Amino acid sequence: MMSVMSDVDWREIERAAAAQIISAVRDVRDTHPDETIYGAMFHEFYGDGTNIYWPTVTIGTEESLSEVIAAYTARHDVDVSMETSLRWSGPDLEHGFDPGASEQTLATGVQAAASSSGDFKDWERFYGRFLRSFPKAAKLARKQLMAEKLVDKDFIAIADDETADLVVLSLTKSQLLKHFPQYDAAEQERRRLMALSAEERVIELLPEAVTPRYEGLLIGEHEGMLVACGAAAVSALTRVVRGEEYRQGDVVAARLLAEINIDSDEVVDALETLMQRKKASLNARAWAASALARLGRSDLILARVPELPVEVVTRGIGDPFRGFRDHGAHRPLCYAPLEAVLREYPALEEAFEKELKPGSGYCTLTADEIPAALTALDSPWPIVRTHARIVLENAGVAH
Repeated sequence: MMSVMSDVDWREIERAAAAQIISAVRDVRDTHPDETIYGAMFHEFYGDGTNIYWPTVTIGTEESLSEVIAAYTARHDVDVSMETSLRWSGPDLEHGFDPGASEQTLATGVQAAASSSGDFKDWERFYGRFLRSFPKAAKLARKQLMAEKLVDKDFIAIADDETADLVVLSLTKSQLLKHFPQYDAAEQERRRLMALSAEERVIELLPEAVTPRYEGLLIGEHEGMLVACGAAAVSALTRVVRGEEYRQGDVVAARLLAEINIDSDEVVDALETLMQRKKASLNARAWAASALARLGRSDLILARVPELPVEVVTRGIGDPFRGFRDHGAHRPLCYAPLEAVLREYPALEEAFEKELKPGSGYCTLTADEIPAALTALDSPWPIVRTHARIVLENAGVAH
C-alpha cells in the first residue's frame, strides 16, 4: 500500500492548490482593486468512492460579503451567527474560481491510484490524504501572499469541508480561536456550560473548582466560571466550607465566597464556624477569616482575637489590603478594622508589619478609595501610613 501511496506526488498537489489561491487573489486584486480581501477558501470537495474532483476557490472580500448579507437580510432576519457563516460560505460569495484542467488532472491521478486495489478502505485513505493536502496548501499560499504584500496580517486561507476538520488543520490555534471559536474544543465546552441553567452549571463546576484535578479542556477556568454564577453558587460553596461535601475544598470555597461577596447569614455563619474550628487546618481557618474581612465582617475576628492563632488574625484582618481582594467583588478600602486591632492589641503590631510589609502585594486603589487612603496618611500606626502611601503612589496620586 505504501508504494502505491507514494506514486502520487503530494507535494505537487499542495503546490498546485497553493498556486490556485495565489492566482485567485491576484485576479481579485487586479479586477476589484477597491475591495478589501479578508480570506480565501477551498470548498466544494467531492469524492464518492469512485470519482475525486478538485475543489473550487473563493476569495472573500468585505464588499462582496456585504452584498450577500444585504440580499439575505432582504429575505430573512440575519443575526450575528448568520453573518459569520456567510463570511466563510464560498458558494454564497461572488469571487469564485473553478479548477482548471491541470488541477483536475492531478485529482484524476489520485482517483486512479485510490481505485487501483479495488478496496474501498484504500480509496478512503487516498481521499483522506488528498483532502489533507489543502490545509497545507492554504498555509503555503498565505505565506507567499504575505511575502508579496498582497494581503494583510489578518488574512487567512482555509480548506472548508463539511465536518470542519480541514478548517482546524488550516489555521494556527490563535487564528482558529479568532475566526472559528466554535471549532475549538475548549470553546465548545465553555458554550456547553453556558447553555446550562446557573444551578446546573454550579453542579458541574463545583468539584473542579474546589478540588481541581488539573485535567480536561478548561484547566484553571472553573473557579472564575463558578464565581461568575454569583448568587447561584453561594449555597454550594457554603456547604463545602461547612465540610458537608468536597471537604478538602474548604480553602478554595472560602476564597470564592469572598470573591462573590454576598454576606448572607448562611455564608457568614459557615465562615465564622470554620475560622474557629480548631481541628481545621491553620490555612483553612486563615482563609475563612480573610473571607469574613472581605465581606465586611472583621468585627467577628476582632471579637475573638485572644482565642485565635496570630496568623488567622493577621491574615484575616490584613487580607482586604492585599492584592487578593482585587479578584472578584470587594468592599471599599477601610483601615478602621486594622487600626482597631492595633489599638486593642498593640503586641500584634510587629506581626501585622510582617504580614503587610512593602512588596507583599498590595491592593490597587479604585478612584473612590483615594480619600480613605489620603486620610490614612495621618494614622498613628506606621504600617497603615506605609500601606496608604504606597497604594497612592501606585495609583499616581500626589500626597
